[in-house]
Amino acid sequence: MNPAGTLFKLASAVHFDPCELAGSGPFSYNVKMNRKEFLSRNWQRYPQARPQTRDVAMNLKKNSPDGWVAGRLENLTGRECRISSGGATSTFTLAPEVFILSLDPLLRAKPNVLTVGDIVGLEINQSRVRSVELLCPCTISVPNSGGFTVERSQDWADFVSSLREFFSGRDFIEANTPTLVVSPGTEPFLEPFSTDWKVGAKSQIFYLPTSPEFHLKKMLAAGWTRIFELKNCFRNGEISGHHQPEFTMLEWYRAYCDLDAIADDCEALFSFLVARHRPEWTGMVLKRTTMAELFRSAFDGFLLTPQSPRDDLLGAARSAGLRVDESDDWDQVFFRLFIEKIEPHLGKDGPLLVRGYPPSQAALARIGPDGFADRFEIYWRGLELANAFHELNDPEENEKRFAADNEKKKAIGLPTVPIDTDLVRALYAGLPPSGGIALGVDRLFMALFEVKEIESCRAFPQRLP
Repeated sequence: MNPAGTLFKLASAVHFDPCELAGSGPFSYNVKMNRKEFLSRNWQRYPQARPQTRDVAMNLKKNSPDGWVAGRLENLTGRECRISSGGATSTFTLAPEVFILSLDPLLRAKPNVLTVGDIVGLEINQSRVRSVELLCPCTISVPNSGGFTVERSQDWADFVSSLREFFSGRDFIEANTPTLVVSPGTEPFLEPFSTDWKVGAKSQIFYLPTSPEFHLKKMLAAGWTRIFELKNCFRNGEISGHHQPEFTMLEWYRAYCDLDAIADDCEALFSFLVARHRPEWTGMVLKRTTMAELFRSAFDGFLLTPQSPRDDLLGAARSAGLRVDESDDWDQVFFRLFIEKIEPHLGKDGPLLVRGYPPSQAALARIGPDGFADRFEIYWRGLELANAFHELNDPEENEKRFAADNEKKKAIGLPTVPIDTDLVRALYAGLPPSGGIALGVDRLFMALFEVKEIESCRAFPQRLP
């Protein structure tokens, strides 16, 4: 008998006979042994799992009554042992001989030798625990994964798989663009992360992308016509229930198409996801409206046009009881009206597409024949999910807007970013008329699975120190 592998028929799963456990045989076992003594003197350190060991989830799936099942100890009282692993929990009944000869006196000893949190292996025979093996003691608290449970992880994996299935089924090619980029995007209010790349005596500043937009447009210019990408993106200075500095973006582009084709893609995508993951919502549709219609409804028939005077917006704000500064420019007053009186109510009953933004907020979208920016955003459950453009492909106008964006960055105290000269060359080579969209995957997951906090959409989210 090897006294190095003991306890509840633990560690090496050595099986004792009653006289040995009673202390009358060649190996005398002290039932008052504490945890520290056991771990230092009697435990075979960090044994490997037994061949064909199953986690609890797989054991339930296979419905296998016999063999080794392993997991984290949740509870151990009386004749029951509860463990969890693989996103599932099971309670096992202890065989009488294990309970009487081993477990009972040790469980009643203070301090106990096993504690909640230990990782154990259970030998199951005829649906009862015959042996218990300590695989890994828990000596500190289990790392906090931020609410991203094994079950939610499976939902996320299935959800992302569904996204890929949707686009591959519509003849889109999945792209894989760089994560170190020379320009992260020029959007004025986004603050990027930067890093210093060094090779010998040479160095260059690279950025983490706020969006894969620029490289995907280069692909359109190089001949791709239907492309999509699921990309980890990064934005500094943002953290809240709806913002993380690292998040997943889905972007897709259609060459030789307008914004209507992208809107139809969105409608088809949402229907596909609902049918796959929330069939009880079948029949839900993507509603469509315009920014002008929203203002008309929210502000007593207010007529929003591309040329609406600032004074008209100020009057609407005062009538709505909103405090605005006389020094606020047109866009600041507009956003105060929109954010406080309109945005919180959008998409409560299902996804809502809002089209026709003021021309001052065109970003890199075309200006449509009606004078509004030809772009739309999608809202669901009060979350802004997506931002779509009828892409601006005039190279000179693009250059003007890049420069204007950097001027705005200076004005608000943010550092300017380099212009992507390769993108500029691609624009002059010819970017076909295209529609494109950026969709926040984490936020779409939140809406679809009714998750309240974005930090619950990935393991180990960033938190404020």
